[in-house]
Amino acid sequence: MREAAAAAGVAAGIHTDSGEQATQRLTEGFTFATVASDLVHLAQATAHLATASGTASAAGSTTGS
Repeated sequence: MREAAAAAGVAAGIHTDSGEQATQRLTEGFTFATVASDLVHLAQATAHLATASGTASAAGSTTGS
């Protein structure tokens, strides 16, 4: 996909879960990389809601990066 985007003069972007993944994708040739995704935000929101409701131990520690 990156090669096709470059040939067409279009930016090739990708969503990642962390800064480390974003750095890796940029070194692989992607034009831009986001450092978040809907899944990460949902996991973080779930953890915050569990903390706020006092059920944090039942929700686990999935907070994303």
